[in-house]
Amino acid sequence: MAGPLSKYSFINAKLRARISKIMPDDLFSQLAKAPSLDAALALLRDTPFVSLEENYSSTGDLKQAELELLNYEIDLFRNIKKYIHPDSLPVVDALLGHFEIDNLKNAIRIYFDRKIRGRSIESSVHYIIYEPIIHDIPIDIILHAEHFDEIAGVCEGTPYSQIIRKYYHTVQSEGSLFRMEIAFDHFYYKNLLTAIGQLDRRDRNIALRLIGIEIDLQNISWIIRFKKFYDLPLEAVLAALIPGGFNLNRPLIDELFRAQNVTDVLGDFVKGQFPGLSTLLSAQTTDSMSRLLLIRRLLEEIRKQEIQHILGGYPFTIGIILAYFSLKRDELGKIRTILNAKHYGRQAEQIESLL
Repeated sequence: MAGPLSKYSFINAKLRARISKIMPDDLFSQLAKAPSLDAALALLRDTPFVSLEENYSSTGDLKQAELELLNYEIDLFRNIKKYIHPDSLPVVDALLGHFEIDNLKNAIRIYFDRKIRGRSIESSVHYIIYEPIIHDIPIDIILHAEHFDEIAGVCEGTPYSQIIRKYYHTVQSEGSLFRMEIAFDHFYYKNLLTAIGQLDRRDRNIALRLIGIEIDLQNISWIIRFKKFYDLPLEAVLAALIPGGFNLNRPLIDELFRAQNVTDVLGDFVKGQFPGLSTLLSAQTTDSMSRLLLIRRLLEEIRKQEIQHILGGYPFTIGIILAYFSLKRDELGKIRTILNAKHYGRQAEQIESLL
């Protein structure tokens, strides 16, 4: 069995070099303060994202630039697969599955808009990935299908066909894709946790901690959204939450769901698990949206702490791969946020509050 040095020495050096080139915070601040979308894109000329300006200049279509960013992110995963030890491949493939699932969900949403809601999809079909990501799924057939059975049929041989067959009657009876999309998300995390379970003990513990925190953050976000925007009962919320979280237990879920002010509950959680971040919750917020932004910032800081812990610890583990992907996702997410905010004329202060 290969030891950690032989598995991770090369990829550790390679990824740390790449991490050192991730755009610094001061550049994001400059992007946020740029007077226009064109000015923000011009600031990217000396970065790996120079082609975004070229794309937007030639098309005038920001969504095409966003699609380019998405393809760039997918290519990162494919590129890294060439350099990692076979033991880590199932985890990277499982992470790559996130993009395939999101793309499939987008295709099904477009089908749903066309077939169920009777809307035009002409403007939507240009902003989806048609090339295979993992499985060879004929996206074009899904977009123009006549029934969910047809979609399930063309997905035969993938893990998604069974999910579509199980939930499409619910979609039709409820007029909503909610339960099907939750099932896709559950499959993604179950598949990822299964891949993590194949790692050796050190790698498994590191990956379970970081991915467990990702699941916690997703679940807390869902609890807030389901309660505020969907008015779901507790039983429905519990059924939707993803198993495998690191800190979020049933008593805390009950508290978060029932609390009038979720920041009070999260304050106790943070003091117990991440005491260094408790000052973030001292900010005074009066409206619900401000509280949601504060909570999101807190959750992102928790994840950042975990990544810094990985980068500062023993270097020859799968943690370096997971940390790299997480940091790149943050970088690309910030670029998308800034460009969209500039497109819609948001002020610099508003944009910086979103980063």
